[in-house]
Amino acid sequence: MLESIRHALFAFLGALILTMIFTPQARRLALRIDLVDRPGDRKKHLLVTPLLGGAAIYLAFCGSILVGLLLWGGLSEGTVADTPLDWHSLGFMVIAGGFLVALTGLLDDILELSPRLKLLLQSLSALAVGIYFVLQGAQLRLFLEGSPLAWLAAPVTLLWLVGITNSVNLLDHADGLSGGTAAIAAVFFTIINLLARNYAVAYICAALAGASAGFLFFNFNPASIFMGDCGSNFLGFTLGMVAVLGVYTPDGSIREIAVFSPLLVLAVPLLDTLLVVIYRKRRGAPLWQADRNHLAHRLMRIGFSHREAVVLLWIIGILMGTLALLLPTLKPYQAVLVFAHAAALSAVTAFFIVKGEKQAQSRI
Repeated sequence: MLESIRHALFAFLGALILTMIFTPQARRLALRIDLVDRPGDRKKHLLVTPLLGGAAIYLAFCGSILVGLLLWGGLSEGTVADTPLDWHSLGFMVIAGGFLVALTGLLDDILELSPRLKLLLQSLSALAVGIYFVLQGAQLRLFLEGSPLAWLAAPVTLLWLVGITNSVNLLDHADGLSGGTAAIAAVFFTIINLLARNYAVAYICAALAGASAGFLFFNFNPASIFMGDCGSNFLGFTLGMVAVLGVYTPDGSIREIAVFSPLLVLAVPLLDTLLVVIYRKRRGAPLWQADRNHLAHRLMRIGFSHREAVVLLWIIGILMGTLALLLPTLKPYQAVLVFAHAAALSAVTAFFIVKGEKQAQSRI
């Protein structure tokens, strides 16, 4: 265990340092080739801001993973979510899969695709990698395994990967929010998998956390560079993959409750997406149409500053992740109750955010 913790710390620090090295280079390159995000419409920032931050995140992540592949073949000794994947297969799969979804996002950053086409390409790229992912034996079995509904495991897995990819992409609407939330989620996934002796996945999660955290030095408000869809696509898809590969229940416990942990760890992007979908459906707006009705936007309209809104959502992510850590220590009925209370708390929080926004608008 101690050796695996050292490996995870190496992955985290290595990715963090590499991100801090690569990001200024990516910023200079983006300015040189005029790959920038300009103010206007629904955009909050006031200055022209370079993109390509996502490329720095991806390269730093890959660098950390490649070093792990070269130095520590023994990482495959841990459980890998009951799949036939070994450490080397898993490492190369996340690098190759991340490349495709990051490339799709970069294409949007360069060409400024329409929201509908952007969503389609994001989903298709996540779906393409997800199919290979499932063919390698990695899928959400959980309560489906051994039941007449076992055939649903593969489509549910693909839907999950596409959904989380787009949820994290939608969350990238405020400086530092997507990167910080991804870093927090990846840290909790790291701890969960270390405790479950799922060492290969823990290493990947730690590298993802380090790459995301390193980017925050340049992306926290006021941001000097954006990750763009290249970064948010990559972070979302990789979080979706490690969530599937995670081990959440101790030996002998009921596997059905395992679904609660990743839902709690990723509560912030999932809640944000749910609120946006409900808002657009109620108003008959296209689901792919961009607007300023995400969680951070609503908090800022209530009266929170940009930084305060982002930090508050980070705190919610930390609280939910802490609950996810507690679930394996509880009896099944206790775990269900904890998750139900967390879901209720999320609903109440969302209600008061929306209500506060309406009251703020009525006073104008």
